[in-house]
Amino acid sequence: MTESSFDAVMAKASEAGLLTISTNTPSSVPPANSEGPKEGDEADDGPGEVTTLKMLLLRCLDSDLEFIECCQHVGLIAPNQQCTCGNQMMVSLASDALDGGEWKCPSCPITRGIREGTWLEDVRTIKLKDVVIGLYCWSRNYPEQLCQHEMDLREVSYVPFLYKKCQQLTTEFINNEISNIGRPGEVVEIEQFQTQAGLHVVGGVERNNYKNVFFRVLPENWNRDDLVTALVDQISYGTILHTKDTVLLDILAPDGIKYLEKYWGLKMDLRSNCESPLVTSLWALFERLIAEKDYTQNSLLEFLMRRRMESTRDPFLFLLEVITSLHPPCIAAS
Repeated sequence: MTESSFDAVMAKASEAGLLTISTNTPSSVPPANSEGPKEGDEADDGPGEVTTLKMLLLRCLDSDLEFIECCQHVGLIAPNQQCTCGNQMMVSLASDALDGGEWKCPSCPITRGIREGTWLEDVRTIKLKDVVIGLYCWSRNYPEQLCQHEMDLREVSYVPFLYKKCQQLTTEFINNEISNIGRPGEVVEIEQFQTQAGLHVVGGVERNNYKNVFFRVLPENWNRDDLVTALVDQISYGTILHTKDTVLLDILAPDGIKYLEKYWGLKMDLRSNCESPLVTSLWALFERLIAEKDYTQNSLLEFLMRRRMESTRDPFLFLLEVITSLHPPCIAAS
């Protein structure tokens, strides 16, 4: 697909209302025992403004304890901690601590690092304020070099480490928190693509909801079993499949098509007419966004994660929701 034809497809989808993004459904940070943000959720802090880098930089001018309290409010830091002696610990000023504060027990001499038991526990040598700025940069898709330059950090390994940590979070979120696409009676368009490096990828998207999409890297020398596994892992029972992809149809063959319908409730509808499958346009978009052509399962999952983030009112708060839902701070005595 050429760039001009891609733009034409996306323009047609926009006119049909498929690319309309709703911004009227706020959500709050979920409790620790809740599921993570789902497709279509809005990461919103109420009637306030969308988070900007300037807002975070101004917030960094607060005292260390005020900034820690803000991180407690959004769930990055635990609201309280229990000491091994059974008493509740308090956040206290500690000038020698990296973040300017620490957990301190009022009844015994035990102290604890402010990040202990949190998703940020292994992010060391960098102040909490810089960590939050780094998370914002990742949520807004700043390149590593730009983030490193703008933050003016001497520790050159910090940004790559934090970005890798966010990418791992992406894999965890997509694999564990995002339900399969489709539902009984819903049409999912499927296609297979071959990259310049020879990798094969199968993808699918709901015809009436472009945000419900999956891409999956197929094994080398993939066969019918690999294709069937990818489809049944990603698409819900009772969904109607549509494709004009002759490669997929040849690999599945009549026996594979019958198997999908009989055992997995996935009926292949070959009568539908779809001249420009939306999944193909999304794949073209993916190719344009991933300039280095790093077609790995992780890069595909990050692409899907970013599409969900971009559909929310505030991608940064959406990222914080993912962190706190998958890795809520531990408050029990260790």
